[in-house]
Amino acid sequence: MTEDRTAEVAGRLRVDPRVLAVLVAAPWRAADGHDTGPVAEPAGERGTVYVGVPSPAELRELDLPADGLRHFGLTPADLRRGGWTDADLRSAGLLPPGATPEPVAWFVAGEPPQLMLGFAPAGPVLLARPEPRWDGHLPVLDPADAVEVPVLPGCDDPDGDAGLAVRQVRDGLLRRARRRLTHCVICLRPVHRAATTHGACHGCAGTWLGFVF
Repeated sequence: MTEDRTAEVAGRLRVDPRVLAVLVAAPWRAADGHDTGPVAEPAGERGTVYVGVPSPAELRELDLPADGLRHFGLTPADLRRGGWTDADLRSAGLLPPGATPEPVAWFVAGEPPQLMLGFAPAGPVLLARPEPRWDGHLPVLDPADAVEVPVLPGCDDPDGDAGLAVRQVRDGLLRRARRRLTHCVICLRPVHRAATTHGACHGCAGTWLGFVF
């Protein structure tokens, strides 16, 4: 049985699991083919800062988006020279200079899978619809039509402006995902069209049609 990771997902988003269920979906589990390890880095000590380069904490106090510093011509390299640590940059959703982007940690909800939620080490939370494929003999779910939802973390009111914006994205993805569902011709359960063989889900194709995956 797949492990329920709903509490972990809610913790990463800083929302109540009940709000997550109403706002997006539940339960959540790790998406096939994806590493869902921790994405957060502990905050490092801040070095000497040049005048005019605020820290992430100072930006939060001013209610300013950290990545907005790029609009003032400040690149991650500039911020690092201004005293920001790599942890500061990552906490602001910026990739440190020279760093290789880490994979997004993807979780999935629905049976069959219909919605994916991704945590990027340097970037906003993502919602996407799952697209199944085989990687050799292993099933993998690829995120498709991914949309950034920066208002989701910390959202505590499903009926507020942020909640309505999240649900609008979610509903659009669910409509597209459900248009790709069909029913197994043998067990009659719903299944993603891309996860069928001669109209049968992979389980029935193996049991009744002799296919080996």
